[in-house]
Amino acid sequence: MTTHSLYIEITRSVEEAKLFFEAHSLSALPVCEEGLLVGVLSKATIAEEAEEALISEYRYAFDHYSVSVSTSWDAVMEAFAAHRTDMLPVVDEAQHLIGCYQLRDFVLQLAETPFIKETGRVLILEKDAHSYSFAEIAQIVESNHSQLLGLYISNYHEDTVLITVKLITDALSEVLQTFRRYGYGILSEKEDDLYREELKNIANYFDKYINL
Repeated sequence: MTTHSLYIEITRSVEEAKLFFEAHSLSALPVCEEGLLVGVLSKATIAEEAEEALISEYRYAFDHYSVSVSTSWDAVMEAFAAHRTDMLPVVDEAQHLIGCYQLRDFVLQLAETPFIKETGRVLILEKDAHSYSFAEIAQIVESNHSQLLGLYISNYHEDTVLITVKLITDALSEVLQTFRRYGYGILSEKEDDLYREELKNIANYFDKYINL
């Protein structure tokens, strides 16, 4: 969490806000009044506005979202996606601003997890949305003397679910055969370097998107 003065007072000018956006490469900025979060100002809101105007004149256009210090990291990531933002204000119970989460920091943190850093194989599995089981997937991997690094639901398609699995194995054929016996479709099996390249491309696209 960033705890330095990454916010703007509601009494400041549009010119100051534009300079702040430029300096910190953000698409949104917390707006405070006497230490309390009163809203979030979008860069797009003031992009074409007169620089001598005051931020207070745009209170009607503020977005209203934040997270608390106790919010779990997965809920924080959901909040980033739900609000399509690269910045989340962090507040206490009284709505005092105590810091901000920046999307780039979360992406860097994710890149340090074993799921990304460790070399392995990546499988994309397909199964009926009502019959898949994470416990079953883990059991299949481990019963074939392989190590599960992580898995997540990567997509839904009608009544089926797609599951991305990363594992370390010397018995890939046996793992694939067992998945098929349990009714899992194998949509793809990738070398880890190809998977990393795809993640990099997705990250580059997202970076371009939030900077539009």
